[in-house]
Amino acid sequence: MIATIAAREIRSGLVTPLLWVLLGVGQVVLAWIFLQVVEDFSALDAGERSASLTQELCVNLFGFAAVLAMFAAPLLAMRMLSAEFRDGGYDLLAAAPARLIEILLGKFIALAVLITPLCLLPAANLALLSGATTLDLGQVAAATLGLWLAALFFGAIGLQASSLTEQPGAAVLIAFGLLLLFSIIGRAESLTAQTLSLFGWLSWNEHLFRFLLGAVRLSDLAYFLLFTGFFLALAHRHLANRRLQ
Repeated sequence: MIATIAAREIRSGLVTPLLWVLLGVGQVVLAWIFLQVVEDFSALDAGERSASLTQELCVNLFGFAAVLAMFAAPLLAMRMLSAEFRDGGYDLLAAAPARLIEILLGKFIALAVLITPLCLLPAANLALLSGATTLDLGQVAAATLGLWLAALFFGAIGLQASSLTEQPGAAVLIAFGLLLLFSIIGRAESLTAQTLSLFGWLSWNEHLFRFLLGAVRLSDLAYFLLFTGFFLALAHRHLANRRLQ
C-alpha cells in the first residue's frame, strides 16, 4: 500500500508545473554560481587561494541548493495533505484499507523522490569539470548526502505543517515559519556572553555546513534523522486526531 500511495503522489507531482519550474529556475541560478566561482577561482594565483576549487564549489552550489530545497519542500508537501483535506480526497484515502503510517510514509517517500532531483543538480554541474580538473569526489558525495538529508528534514516539516490545516497557503506559511526558526536559532548564541551550544546544535545549517566541508559526522546524521522522524511523528499524531473527529 505504501508503494501504491507513493506512486500516485509521484505521478501527480510530475504532471504539475511546480517541480519543473523549481528545477529550471534552480539550474539557471546554479549554472551562474558555478561559472562565477570557477571564474573567480581561476583569476587567483596559487598563493592567494584559501580553499580548494571543490570546497568553493560545494559551499556555494550546495548552499544555494539547500535554500532552494527549503522553499521547494513546503510547496510540494502542501498538496499532499492540505489540498486533499480541502478537496475531500483525503477522506477517500483514509477510508481505504490502509493504516495511517502507510499513508504518511507513502506521501513522504513520494516527496523524497520528487525533491531528489533538486539535490542532484549541484553534482550534475560539478560533473562538467570532469576531465578538466581533479575534484574531491568524497567531499562532493558528502555534500550531496548532507543536502539530501536536509531536504528530507524540510519535507518532514512540510508534511507536518500540511497536516495542520485545510488551507494549503496557511500550511506553507507554517512550514516556512518553522524552517526560519531552525535557520536562525543558532544566532541566539551571539546575543549572550555565554555559549549556548544547544541553540547552535538546533540550527540545521550548522550541520549541513560540515557536510559541505566533506565531514560526515554521526552527530550531524543523527540530527537530520532525529528531527525528520520527530516531525513525521507529529504529522502522524495530527492525522490520527483528525480520524477521531
